[in-house]
Amino acid sequence: MRPRFPILNALALVLTLGGTAPATAAPISRDDPETADLGRKRSVTASGRAVVVTANPLATEAGIAALQAGGSAIDALVSAQAVLAVVEPQSSGLGGGGFLLYWDANAKTLAVLDGREVAPQRSQHSDLLSTSGAPLPWRDATSTPQAIGIPGTVALLWDAHQRHGQLPWAQTLAPAIRTATDGFKPSPRFLRSLHLAKRFGVAHSPAFQALYLPSGQPPPADQPFRNPALARTLSTLAREGGPAFYAGPLAQQILGGVNALKTTTPNFRGWSASDLSSYAVVRRAPLCSQQLGHRICTMPPPSSGGIGLLQTLALLNQSTPLAESAPDDPTVWRQLGKAQAWADADRLYWVHDPVGGSVPAAALLDPAYIKERAAHLQGAGDATPEPGLPPGVSRYPFGRPAPSKEEGTTQITIVDASGNIAAYTASVETIFGSRHLVAGMVLNNQLTDFAFVPTLQGLPVANRRLPGRRPMSSMAPTLVFRGGHPVLALGSPGGRTIPHLLSRVLLASLIWNEPAERAVGLPHLSNRRGTLVLESTPPLAWPFVVEQLNSNDQPIRLQAIGSGTALVQRSNGQWQGAADPRREGTALALP
Repeated sequence: MRPRFPILNALALVLTLGGTAPATAAPISRDDPETADLGRKRSVTASGRAVVVTANPLATEAGIAALQAGGSAIDALVSAQAVLAVVEPQSSGLGGGGFLLYWDANAKTLAVLDGREVAPQRSQHSDLLSTSGAPLPWRDATSTPQAIGIPGTVALLWDAHQRHGQLPWAQTLAPAIRTATDGFKPSPRFLRSLHLAKRFGVAHSPAFQALYLPSGQPPPADQPFRNPALARTLSTLAREGGPAFYAGPLAQQILGGVNALKTTTPNFRGWSASDLSSYAVVRRAPLCSQQLGHRICTMPPPSSGGIGLLQTLALLNQSTPLAESAPDDPTVWRQLGKAQAWADADRLYWVHDPVGGSVPAAALLDPAYIKERAAHLQGAGDATPEPGLPPGVSRYPFGRPAPSKEEGTTQITIVDASGNIAAYTASVETIFGSRHLVAGMVLNNQLTDFAFVPTLQGLPVANRRLPGRRPMSSMAPTLVFRGGHPVLALGSPGGRTIPHLLSRVLLASLIWNEPAERAVGLPHLSNRRGTLVLESTPPLAWPFVVEQLNSNDQPIRLQAIGSGTALVQRSNGQWQGAADPRREGTALALP
């Protein structure tokens, strides 16, 4: 019998920027430190009986090759994510975590796998506070070893493969091993991300500098880039299986590499062997809601993204006659921004790891509660968005923190020829995570997604750091059903704005009946702390003069908005996939 991880049942793009840094560097935004790529291309689409959409052409090719070899959607997912660990380490990898929604077409069941990173047992409330008790500056916090969570990516992929894989595990990892060994030509986005990593700071990580910034500069764009240490790690996993990451010689190597950071960070208490060996994937019930004539199912807590997405759509539908709307109607866009703000107020207050107590997810989507909240979107709408008291809740039990978010994130969406679907969002948090490397892997800084300050206004913060807890996320892989059958699957990177991005895509797909290419290519908007941020150079032009969106309660600001939506939808008897033109992703299909 093959070893398995313990399962906890909670409920049963071609770019034009090249490899050089821009002459005038834009300020790094915590909302989107990867920032949107300045190059633009058309959405890459593909149609057929099976489709793979990822953020990088090499990963998409690995996924489609797995399907061609007779593999399932999960085999393709493992192959694609493993390749992304090599060619897109700024966004995801073996040292990070993720969430998976998996539709089993034969059993007609929707599984949710939570592979989110976990705080080690020696974690303390004060880990991201200075000696004076003030929160560390965010950029400084991203590079501290206290920001690194116990990774869950390998555990999630292994568990999914044991249940739903058709190909041998080693075969699914072979493309990544070959790519790490033989090398790949660095993409423009890869090189641009390294310039951005330098701006974040890499002096704390000699290993990162040696691999990714030899002589202080990114590797040449015209020569193969190799990662032999990562190739060895992947080869070990191919031989010994996913559990080797959490117990055995490889686990000891990871543990030794992390604990060596105590020499440069005296207040870092390190990890124990049990931190790795006790890691468990959590199987959760999907968060589903009947919306816009469809049943939309997404990620439950500890993600706040699913609640934010469903609340945004519900508030918009309650406050706006969507059936009469069209892309060229500024009113619906303006209301979308307001809905985002009120949904954010709830999700950023209420959501935390359910291991610390239940989250009132169903109550936050209660129709009467939504109707009450939607009243704030009418008229001038000058009320400040605040968290509400959903049905069954009589008081505010938590302090109100500032938001946190993931930044370096990727999306893979796959449907196989049998109709099985994998919607998977993964992250290392900030660009290249903590910039610490062990065994060739970029290690995440996902624990900066906890609230830095554990108590506010004399009350505990819901998303406070505690040993063994998973930090709140905004990732929201999503499946949409009509008549009991899946018709659409999607997800996107984008940090705190993920539900903003996905709500706009679903509005285009489900209400405006836009094809996949236009659904991902239309402009984005995001309400950020009362300002309506509008995408300055979208792949498809704004369908009206954007000044029409300006108002006293939502002043506009134009800037680049990064997203990387991977969408698959049913159309004319086939599956159509579309990769977001804002990144370098591609879609491939089996005819």
